[in-house]
Amino acid sequence: MNDQPKAPAPMVVLHQQLSDRSEQFKMALPKHIPPERFFRVVMTAVQMNPDLIACERPSLFLSALKCAQDGLLPDGREAALVPFKTKVQYLIMYGGLLKRFRNSGNFRWIGTGIVYEGDEFQYWVDEFGPHFKHIPKYDDNSNKKIVCVYAAATTKDNAPFIQPLSMADINKRRNMSRGTRDDAPWKQWWAEMAQKTAIRVLSRYLPMSSDLDDLVRKDDELYDFEDESEAVTAAEGKTEAAAGATLDHFAAGLDAKSEAAHEEAHSNTGDKSGVDPSQESADVLEIAREKGRQARAAGQSRKAIPPEYRTAARQAEADAYYDGWESGEPEGDAQEH
Repeated sequence: MNDQPKAPAPMVVLHQQLSDRSEQFKMALPKHIPPERFFRVVMTAVQMNPDLIACERPSLFLSALKCAQDGLLPDGREAALVPFKTKVQYLIMYGGLLKRFRNSGNFRWIGTGIVYEGDEFQYWVDEFGPHFKHIPKYDDNSNKKIVCVYAAATTKDNAPFIQPLSMADINKRRNMSRGTRDDAPWKQWWAEMAQKTAIRVLSRYLPMSSDLDDLVRKDDELYDFEDESEAVTAAEGKTEAAAGATLDHFAAGLDAKSEAAHEEAHSNTGDKSGVDPSQESADVLEIAREKGRQARAAGQSRKAIPPEYRTAARQAEADAYYDGWESGEPEGDAQEH
């Protein structure tokens, strides 16, 4: 007769281990999320994906703690705990990004959407900025072709932003994800990951605090960004060609006069006889420098550099933009961290 006590079930052990760390999680979590509630969500996530309990336990605790520090729940909508080989990876989902953006107080509205074949969707840019209209056709979308995915926002100052991404745009970014190699997040949560991708691209143009900027980039380690510049430039070609000037206007707070001067400096193909090339170059750099100053005055992040300056060919203008930002006066007490 075997008198050895029966080993407790793995889920029982995990729950006890989490309970033993209640104080640590209580310090990390916001006040409106008690540790007990957070632990229930973690346990549900493990029950839904048993591979998590087979991963290295310290990585599970660390990923859960990171999730708690960001004030998110690993419920598959705000955030997720994903097994990568023997370790657990904390993944911020589109719902978590939207939650943090909405709680920042910087936006009147921010959201995402998926446009299916049969939906009414219009996107245009005029002198008042970018606009869109999406009227979904409410029926079964399971077998419908996806036309595009978008993220859109309106700031407290009523500045509109929108970033539509075609399926080609989404797939280019998906192919940079290491998760696809392990058959992980993109297979399990395609719609959520696609909408998160749209938010990530849109965030380049949005006014953001440093903590929001850090949150958006927390999952960069899940992507191969060695070739990001080339991939992003190709992916954004069509949308930036249509909306670049308008988005730049809102992102940098540039007035129409300066924008017109920028266009003239870069697109004038007429007779340039008698024009000093060095003076033309100086004008272009001064425009970039002024953009930086005005962006700082408007409270924009130093990282919110206009998209056209993100290429190697215009590095000098990017440097001038940063010089202008550094020399500008921040709005109120806003500072870059």
